[in-house]
Amino acid sequence: MNDYQENMAGTPERTASERDIESIREEGGFFVEAVRVTRMPMMVTDARLDGNPIVFANAAFTKLSGYTVEELVGQDPHFMNGEKTDPEAIRQYKAAIAQDRDQTLEIVQYRKDGSPFWAMLFASPLGDGQGTVTHHFLSYLDVTRRHDAETDLRALTASLEARVAERTRELEAANERLTKLAAEREMLMVEVNHRAKNSLAIAASLVALQGRRQPDKDVRALFDATQDRLNAMARVHDLLSKSEHAQRVDLATYVRDLCESLKLVTDDDDRIRLETHAEEGLLVEADTAVPLGIVITELVLNAVKYAFPAPASGTIVTHAQRKGPGMAEIVVQDDGAGMESVREGSLGFGLVKSLVQQIDGRMDIQNDGGVRVAISFPAPA
Repeated sequence: MNDYQENMAGTPERTASERDIESIREEGGFFVEAVRVTRMPMMVTDARLDGNPIVFANAAFTKLSGYTVEELVGQDPHFMNGEKTDPEAIRQYKAAIAQDRDQTLEIVQYRKDGSPFWAMLFASPLGDGQGTVTHHFLSYLDVTRRHDAETDLRALTASLEARVAERTRELEAANERLTKLAAEREMLMVEVNHRAKNSLAIAASLVALQGRRQPDKDVRALFDATQDRLNAMARVHDLLSKSEHAQRVDLATYVRDLCESLKLVTDDDDRIRLETHAEEGLLVEADTAVPLGIVITELVLNAVKYAFPAPASGTIVTHAQRKGPGMAEIVVQDDGAGMESVREGSLGFGLVKSLVQQIDGRMDIQNDGGVRVAISFPAPA
């Protein structure tokens, strides 16, 4: 409830206020009538009377407060303050009245039925033109709906912020778990590639050992070719085990390392030179690097065997480079005798074509002043 005073009929404050109402009506004329009919809740107090009591209230104010004009006359202007009215707002309100100055503030007020509402209160002193404040003019604007909406919005915002914070914590925890799993996966892949390299190296050694026991030269050549392919695969896994990218190989490093190892097949023959030109920073997936290594090995070995029949000499060059957006190219080129029917049959087209198709690549062969084999394939940036 508010601070409404009961049973004021006949009290000096009520009697003086009633007399003042008549004088206000007589002196105010149509201005009083305008205040009376306006839809803005308003009331007037008399600063000349003790306690500055209410002497006038319009119909809009009686509707807002629930009190009749008869109940309001003589009341203290602060009578609608109650339990939840902010003490600071009360202090500012009373100070403005006591100091005869304008004041605008939001304040909780209570109706006759005890229901609270938020009001925007405008308090202004009215003077007699000679420097004396005679009345106070108080108007109220019910802002309960706006205030409730703001309260609901603040609650909703707080709820959303709490939910966002909780979701953020969940995502951070999930991200931490994923990061940990990714790190464990990287370590596992390094270990797998290391073991795969060792296994392939052992297999290559066993094939080499078995090949040396073969009396037939052609059979030994087949074992040697198999050993070279196993070594090419082992080098891929060796690079993967050392790479910062668990499933990607630096193509330049791989091609240079592979071609360097293939120099052994020339048996230190000074007639044949192996050169490598590789563009830096080009990464390929492991699934592409393995078949690609076997293709390069096959092409270089065939060039060594067939491009330079004694006493001819020359150079075998392997290029690794980009070829347009999202594409790379491997070129194995020699300046030897060119492709003859015997060489064509020994090039291993079945194996090479199958592996090129496996990496979604395309092969182009030119036989002009030597043999040039170009393999183009997808290589994401």
